[in-house]
Amino acid sequence: MQRIRRAVAGSARPQSIYPVIAGGPHLHGLLLLLGMVLLFRLLLAGDLARLAGGSVPAAGEAQEGAASEGPGGELAAHLTPVTQGAAMDGFAAWSPDGKAIAFMRDGQILLAPGSGRPVRVLTSQPSSWDAGPAWRPDGRSLAFVRLSTRDSLSQVMELTLDEGGRPAGPPRVLAREPGAIGYLAWDPTGSALYYTTSDRIVRVTGPGKREVVFRAPEGWELISGGLAVSRDGRWLIFGGGPRRASGVEYDLYRVPAGGGEPERLTTEGGIMPGLHPGGQLVAYRNPRTATGIYLLNLATGTAERLLADDPRAMYFHPQFSPDGRRLLVSRLLLAPRKERGQGGFTSNIYVYDLD
Repeated sequence: MQRIRRAVAGSARPQSIYPVIAGGPHLHGLLLLLGMVLLFRLLLAGDLARLAGGSVPAAGEAQEGAASEGPGGELAAHLTPVTQGAAMDGFAAWSPDGKAIAFMRDGQILLAPGSGRPVRVLTSQPSSWDAGPAWRPDGRSLAFVRLSTRDSLSQVMELTLDEGGRPAGPPRVLAREPGAIGYLAWDPTGSALYYTTSDRIVRVTGPGKREVVFRAPEGWELISGGLAVSRDGRWLIFGGGPRRASGVEYDLYRVPAGGGEPERLTTEGGIMPGLHPGGQLVAYRNPRTATGIYLLNLATGTAERLLADDPRAMYFHPQFSPDGRRLLVSRLLLAPRKERGQGGFTSNIYVYDLD
């Protein structure tokens, strides 16, 4: 695991500091496409089509008309597709035992084995958009975000699974918000679930039992920044920052789980943190210039770029496998304008080999 070893030993930070998101509000929205806010906007605009039924195409079963161009060159040796096709796949998360992957596809929560197929639809609710699945640490249930397409209401849901990975009943509501909910993360004991809104981090300990543990400073935004909980449960790691004319100046921060002042972890951009099982490394997306997936060493404060965006593809939502040897990432493929059709882009799940 050469990259992991290099990160632990320390590596150089990118040299430039970029105070704002490059490209203005439109590019900012595109770079955060798989964040909750833009997904919601796209759905309301009718650009994304929902899929129905109990089984949908996965790896090796690309749909007709799909913009299925994969990575090439040396990168292709490290990236293996889990899903393919003309869909919006994102928010992938490994089960605690590493045998299954939960993810969002076009507003539904799906489950796939590590090989990528067959795929099972777990949630399908009319007039709603489900995203952001998060495994309870014991692997017995999935929490996810449910956004209403009729109004601005959103809910935190929990779906219990049987031993075969099938829903054991309808999902239950853990919390409701009058606005958008961003990301979810479990306490390592499974006794509490955290979620973000545009300006708060909230802890839920049962249906209707919630408390605000962090409130962002005036003028800040958290909704697309992501959320993770340290392995000892003491820290919350999130992306946030001040709103600027050209977008949100996102960086990674951490704050005590019991509340307190945030500590800044990056200075050059950071969202969507994913923690290594060892607790020392954080994979994240840098949404500014020199964009892509980075690896941050919490002990040394050094960062290394693992996956660079290119003119045709961007990477989101890095999540380590339970053994720490691989990353799940969403790869957003941007098709040429003449090939775009509805939506103009697709996003699929890949496994990035860190060895």
